[in-house]
Amino acid sequence: MAIIWNEDNKDILISYLRNGYSRKHIAVKMNMTPDAIAGAIRRYDLQDHVMHKPSTEKFLGNVDYDVLDDNNFDEAKLKAKLKWKINKSRKLKTKGKPYEIGICWSDCHIPHQNNPAVKAVLKLMDDIKFDKNIITGDFMDLGCIGHWNKNKHKTLEMARLKNDYIQGNALLDEMDKRLPKDAEKFYLMGNHEVWADNFLEEMPALTGMVEPETMLFLKERGYQISQYNELVQFGRLFMTHGIYSGANPTKKHLDELKVNILFSHTHTKEERMSPSPARKIAFSGYNIGCLCDLGPDYMRNRPNAWTHAFAVVYFFKNGYFDVKVPRIVEGRFIFNGKIYDGNV
Repeated sequence: MAIIWNEDNKDILISYLRNGYSRKHIAVKMNMTPDAIAGAIRRYDLQDHVMHKPSTEKFLGNVDYDVLDDNNFDEAKLKAKLKWKINKSRKLKTKGKPYEIGICWSDCHIPHQNNPAVKAVLKLMDDIKFDKNIITGDFMDLGCIGHWNKNKHKTLEMARLKNDYIQGNALLDEMDKRLPKDAEKFYLMGNHEVWADNFLEEMPALTGMVEPETMLFLKERGYQISQYNELVQFGRLFMTHGIYSGANPTKKHLDELKVNILFSHTHTKEERMSPSPARKIAFSGYNIGCLCDLGPDYMRNRPNAWTHAFAVVYFFKNGYFDVKVPRIVEGRFIFNGKIYDGNV
């Protein structure tokens, strides 16, 4: 049901904002969603009515708005571009094919992406006309505004967040160059993207300056955006960033969701089958690894099973599918008999 914002509703919203209520609290009181409240604040230019918490005032005092000016955005993005030869794309989707083919990008965690792995996947995009480009969440790391840095105001100076988004935009530009003009694009929000929403609960005055949807120009680029933990359906296959972790995440997703599922949240690579009712084709689960560094500082050199990988999915017209999950080792993988090397 559409929300009708009449003058009475606006006055009630303004009253709550002036009394320091958070968007989540207001949403409960007005029987709306937090997104609806945030949208109304932007749409009706109500930012002046938002009462800043003391922590917000302290934070805003650390922000250098001259550094965040967008005049040098394109120049900085050019410097952030990954260095390899780029052929101008002339690819168009082939009509009449019995299937479509999609590529799934798993957990890049920019600016902690593994450049050789990312370059190798982009080289594959030079050779294949992908009909769908699917980012399965945690494309951005957003650690500089994460809850771990909540009280580290030097870390939250916003300049490094802007630089992270510059790198994110540079990589999206490289994807766009290699996609057919009529390719479908999907961006599934991950738990790290949610950190931006959590940050805005503390700092609502920065709405429009920290969200991936805005800072990566996702709508302008043509991406269909799905929220964290939402299941996105492609025929008989569902995708999400990842709802469960633990020792057996693929089994957990299959047991709880009882659908064919592809996810990437745990940074490991696994394929598992689960019996389905009435002796039909077994449900299948795919954990498609990651494209970020395998030994981040916070792991403190602890052993892990993180694996560089991504997914190529063939979507048949009857809804069935075939998933390939190439493993990337030291920036190299083999697909269709060809070596793709991101080190050169």
